[in-house]
Parts: sequence; C-alpha cells; structure tokens
Amino acid sequence: MNRFISTVQQSAIREIVREIAKGNTCYMNRYTSKIITIDNSIEDMEEITAQKQTQIEIEKKIEKFVKLNKLSEKIQLMIMKDFLDQVVDKSVRKELSNSLKRKSPIRNFYREIESNMELNQHWANYNTKESERWVTNILVDAYNY
Repeated sequence: MNRFISTVQQSAIREIVREIAKGNTCYMNRYTSKIITIDNSIEDMEEITAQKQTQIEIEKKIEKFVKLNKLSEKIQLMIMKDFLDQVVDKSVRKELSNSLKRKSPIRNFYREIESNMELNQHWANYNTKESERWVTNILVDAYNY
C-alpha cells in the first residue's frame, strides 16, 4: 500500500464518504491529511461568505489538496448496477434492474430499496463500502500524480 494511503486513517476516509454523500465538498491536504469540508447546505450568509473565502484560499494552493465532490450520477449508477450481483432473490434483482432502466433511475432504485428493510440495510452497507473504495482510489491516484 502506498505511503499516502497508509497515513490516511480509515476514519478519515469514512468522514469524507459521509460528507460527500451529503453533497458537501471535501479538500484533503496531501501532506497533513487534514480534511476541510465545505458545507453546501448552509444558508447563513456569514457562514457562506466565510466558506467561500476558505474555498478561494484552498483553490489558490490546490496542488496541496485533493478535492472530493459527491459521486457523479454515472458512478452512482455503476455502484447500483454492481449491487444487483449481491441480490440473491431473483425477483428483487429483476425489480431493481428494471428500476435502473426507467427514467430517473437513481430515484426509482431508492424507491425499490426503501420498501424492503433488509435490502435497504444490505444496500447501505454495500454503498458505504464501495464509496470508501472509490474515495481511497481517488486519493491513491492523486498521490501518485
């Protein structure tokens, strides 16, 4: 495992996954592994101004940071499609597969998942694991760059 990832604690990766899942932007310092989160949901103008200033300062020194945003729709769909292989019940797998073929596939997929508590938990665990893997790969690629 490369030096950068060995210095990044699994808890930091989990923190990034949680934040980007909420739609926030995370910047990880390449040298200190410190995470700075830009909360994209705040509404207080003073906080927005302060965060914009922080973001401007980070962007000026972006070579020192790895920027992580919410997973793209394409990546989310890829994770959802891969999840189908984890579903044992063929009829449930078919329903999930069909939900991904219709208009608004992500919304449809979540509707199907939410109707089954056990499946919902299985999805949450799988999605978290895959998101952590995605973040780890981004960090490895950024360090190797």
